[in-house]
Amino acid sequence: GVEVEVSAAVDFYNQYIWRGFKLDSDPVIQPSVTISAAGFEGGFWGSFDVDQDDGEGVNSDEVDGWIGYGFDLGFIDEALEIVSLSVGNTWYSFPGTDLYTKELYVGLSVDTLLSPYFTWYHDYGDEDQGGADGNYYMFGIGHSLTLSEDYGITLDAGFELGLNDDAFITGNGGYTLTTLGLTIPLSDNVTMAPVIAYSSPFKDLSEDSGGFEQDDEFYTGVSMSFSM
Repeated sequence: GVEVEVSAAVDFYNQYIWRGFKLDSDPVIQPSVTISAAGFEGGFWGSFDVDQDDGEGVNSDEVDGWIGYGFDLGFIDEALEIVSLSVGNTWYSFPGTDLYTKELYVGLSVDTLLSPYFTWYHDYGDEDQGGADGNYYMFGIGHSLTLSEDYGITLDAGFELGLNDDAFITGNGGYTLTTLGLTIPLSDNVTMAPVIAYSSPFKDLSEDSGGFEQDDEFYTGVSMSFSM
């Protein structure tokens, strides 16, 4: 029969930074659940402000759902088994508001040195409800270094470049994101991953643009992952 895998995670961050944009300066909790089977994957992800009554920041509460399908290209040639393609759709919603949007994505990743990946996103939501008719392009690399064979602890570094083309904001701003963290298995089914990150917006998204005026931001967090 088809093997079904279920996993969940709960992430905690001292603020909510998304694609270079500070959506909330308050701490947030971000739970998620993922179900996968036979190359298909779907799930829900949320972000909730844990200190909405402090008079600072905004209510950034968000609940998203997604579904996708992924496969490697080994059926074309055995040498292409390291290349994976994914396609899917995400639905964004914001409790307490009338805002929502939809986003199609196509991703390509290569299981080789630095694990490079590229994802194209197309936002096609109703512009009157917070959506847009635009594209977003994301490029990234990452690498993990084993610190302890006995305990499975790794040091993880990543770099990401995002380019906006009239998607979630007007204009063509973007950002770079640099991350450094640890992956620490606590048991066969539970993993903890603390991380520090540095987000740097540029062009229409940056502080000097006269538009959205986003700052460079350091932020920290920890993820707790559970497999079933």
